[in-house]
Amino acid sequence: MTEKHKIERVWVDDTEVHAQTQDGLHASYPFAMWKRLACATPELRQNFYLSYAGIHWPDIDEDLSFEGMFADAGLCERTPTEDAVYYETEYVRNAGEDEERSRVAEG
Repeated sequence: MTEKHKIERVWVDDTEVHAQTQDGLHASYPFAMWKRLACATPELRQNFYLSYAGIHWPDIDEDLSFEGMFADAGLCERTPTEDAVYYETEYVRNAGEDEERSRVAEG
């Protein structure tokens, strides 16, 4: 069975997006790896939400998976279900529709 890691915190700085698990693993990607993130303003980069499997920036229609981020850093193995690294979500009502959204955990 694959070891699973629960995301505790996700944040962005001027050049990268970062994620940290509850067991202390940390992975990051430079924005330069994705054209949409590289060209986005700091405000657009800050406007993201978390799903079970990853990070979504709705204003620029960009998604990154947690498992991909941590696998690329050599911190986990890729799995067929892409859930070796995950975030626990909550459901909130938004604009009359049920959408899966979650708060970014403050570190």
